[in-house]
Amino acid sequence: MAKRKVPLTRFPDAVAVSYSRAITKMVRELGKETLKMFDQQIEREIELNRNDKHGLITEGFFGLFKRIFKSLSKKAIKIFSYKRKKDAANTFIANLNQFNKNNMFQQGRVRGIEPTKTEPWLNTFMKSKVAENVSYITNIQDEFVEKIEEIIDSGVKNGTNPKVIRAQLVERIGMTESRAQFVAVDQAGSILGQMAAQRHRQMGVEKFKWLTSKDERVRESHRELSDKVFAYDEPPEVGLPGEDYRCRCLAIPIFD
Repeated sequence: MAKRKVPLTRFPDAVAVSYSRAITKMVRELGKETLKMFDQQIEREIELNRNDKHGLITEGFFGLFKRIFKSLSKKAIKIFSYKRKKDAANTFIANLNQFNKNNMFQQGRVRGIEPTKTEPWLNTFMKSKVAENVSYITNIQDEFVEKIEEIIDSGVKNGTNPKVIRAQLVERIGMTESRAQFVAVDQAGSILGQMAAQRHRQMGVEKFKWLTSKDERVRESHRELSDKVFAYDEPPEVGLPGEDYRCRCLAIPIFD
């Protein structure tokens, strides 16, 4: 009788998308407040305070700008509240764990193994990943606020047309949304890879086959690893599948 085929390890695309949307929603809310601040206060003050042939701004403007921007910073803290960041990270890690747990159960069942029956490592692991992801979201928040202040401050000092400054703000909002998407995919791959490795080892699996996502986004160094077999104790230089930045590669267990 032929052996049953081991189901492939799968990438949690839907989990990554859901997490990306949760972070992006916060970014867009703050972006909306940023443009509102600029349209209703900053742009008007720029026009009122330009006082020479070079279009430069009077010193009085910058004190007002600092007060306006302080208000935006407070809104950022409210929108990116600790509870909201932790809820997003908690949901993401919980969904990722359930996705991988189901996948590993299907793989282990082929060999009559229950890899997720006892997992003393899991609680501490999940808590640490939640904390890390709260930190990543906070970094997105802080970097956004910092860049917005730089754009407006630099634009005003250089006499840049307000429409150009606004366009730069819109561009920064888009870049921050892309950053949120990057973090979601990067963390999904990294944490999935670590979970899969731990659970494969609990099944007694010592080796894995590297599987890429087989699309145009696969980097050359990972494409060269495709379908090659490695020991978990001796992974390639790039690490385990998923550990490299934004890696969507997967580890397929090799059962002896």
